[in-house]
Amino acid sequence: MKVKLKICGMKFPENIQEIANLQPDFLGFIFYENSTRNFTDDTIVSLPSSIKKVGVFVNEKQETILKTIQKYDLNMIQLHGNESESYCLELINQLNHNQLNTNIIKAFSVDDFFSFEWLHQYQMVDYFLFDTKGKLPGGNGTKFNWQILDKYHLDKPYFLSGGIGLDDSENIKEFLKSPASKRCYALDVNSQFEMEPGLKNKETIQQFKTQLYESV
Repeated sequence: MKVKLKICGMKFPENIQEIANLQPDFLGFIFYENSTRNFTDDTIVSLPSSIKKVGVFVNEKQETILKTIQKYDLNMIQLHGNESESYCLELINQLNHNQLNTNIIKAFSVDDFFSFEWLHQYQMVDYFLFDTKGKLPGGNGTKFNWQILDKYHLDKPYFLSGGIGLDDSENIKEFLKSPASKRCYALDVNSQFEMEPGLKNKETIQQFKTQLYESV
């Protein structure tokens, strides 16, 4: 299966439309006021149904998440804080109660000492996301050692994130041939393709897509 592509941290309407024209699988919108990529517009420009809208939240009140899903018609939400397993269970109950068919991605900050054992208690979510552990919840622009994913043995598909840039396309293709990538569902890119926070470079993203999918 061809790995999917998520462009995260979208902010500006014209740029969102530009990047949508490149047909990524997901566009991410950050709803976290401490982020320089915090999305505050009242609406998101019209997107084709093939592009899933992902709302990113950090330790947010569940009521706020539910209102944001409904306001922007989000397809997925990404929990990028220290949300507990009980928080995730309660959120799923709230989504079901409100008849919201919204998938949940739970993000984890990874370094060389990360233990995948405690992910067992988060099996209720739809996807995991592995980002590089850093000072900020995300967008630190650095990579972790992908080979640590050799230790990941759950069946849950995951998004690979953390400082992925244009120069990584060949390394990613090699990684996707390795056992560690068995459950790699999508790549998540952000800061390495920006001209300023939230403003993505259309040309470099197109180049990345071309390099990534040729001969795959």
